[in-house]
Amino acid sequence: MKRVFYYLLLLPAIIFASCNDDDNSHAIELSDTVKSFIETKYPGAVITETEWAGNGLIEVDITHDAKRKEVYFTRTDEWVRTEWDVAPSALAQEVKNAIATAYPDYVIDDVDYVEAPAGDYYEVNIERGNFEKYLKVSLDGAVIEEL
Repeated sequence: MKRVFYYLLLLPAIIFASCNDDDNSHAIELSDTVKSFIETKYPGAVITETEWAGNGLIEVDITHDAKRKEVYFTRTDEWVRTEWDVAPSALAQEVKNAIATAYPDYVIDDVDYVEAPAGDYYEVNIERGNFEKYLKVSLDGAVIEEL
């Protein structure tokens, strides 16, 4: 009986020890190439987290110009893209108009600004009731593709 009581007393300690929020065991050590790229492209940026993204890319979360940005690299340290949230209200009117014309029954729900080697664009989530679509939209409002 004493042994059961002893284990019951230890159980909370074991549970709380395994729930440590400060566990950085999944953090990725960044190469000098990646660090140098971030320092050059985003001067003054602070790296806040590194991890493997679900698609096999390295995701580096940074804070730059008072914005939280996600910078993605391949396993061979090639920059893929950087993205950050943009308020739908901050979109240029021509972009809003183009989306409203192409998708008149939809409402803009979420917007990310994406910087990429091939050029910058918006990734826009639009909704109509329970339906949603993701769009790749040029900075001047042309809908490039549905994602």
